[in-house]
Amino acid sequence: MGGMVLTAYQALPDYRQTINLLDGRQILIRPICPDDRLLLTVFFDQLTDETRFFRYHYSKRQLTESELKEYCEMDYRDNLALVAEIEREGKRQIVGIGSCSRLPDSHTAEVAFVVQDGEQRRGIGTQLLKHLSILAWQRDIHFFSGEILRNNAKMLSIFRKSDPGMKQVVDSGSTCVVTLSVAEAMSRIAEFGDDRRRK
Repeated sequence: MGGMVLTAYQALPDYRQTINLLDGRQILIRPICPDDRLLLTVFFDQLTDETRFFRYHYSKRQLTESELKEYCEMDYRDNLALVAEIEREGKRQIVGIGSCSRLPDSHTAEVAFVVQDGEQRRGIGTQLLKHLSILAWQRDIHFFSGEILRNNAKMLSIFRKSDPGMKQVVDSGSTCVVTLSVAEAMSRIAEFGDDRRRK
């Protein structure tokens, strides 16, 4: 794609959604940005070893400077990321992140999510997937693919709820590859109530 290369700030889409969680609280879903490095570091440090293992498939101890740069400076063309943000005691905190990266020369993107342990099972992962689907569809991404640990029941459930017809192929003894329709995931937002309010 030719033309001027946008900076990480210029590439940010104007997308901010206030979401009502299953427990009645509200979160803000927005694009990740370069200013989120500290918030992302704090978020990662608060994840349990099990949650880190489910996300990275190994015992990752910390995020490197290069990883923080990669995660926080998306081009929002082939690489997208949304964070779920909540306010606690007057301070902003990231409690979940979902991202996708387009595979070369395709309409498929590799997708990944992680939600803070204490905030799981409250609909955050589901909402991140739905809203990431909206941005992905606008960028001609039609399918999400992800390599998931077979015992990661929470993540598999989120994907299956978003697209009951998703394909699941065993990749190894411990992982499987899932493929789901972005259009299907996007259309199912309404099933969780039209609680999206643009700010």
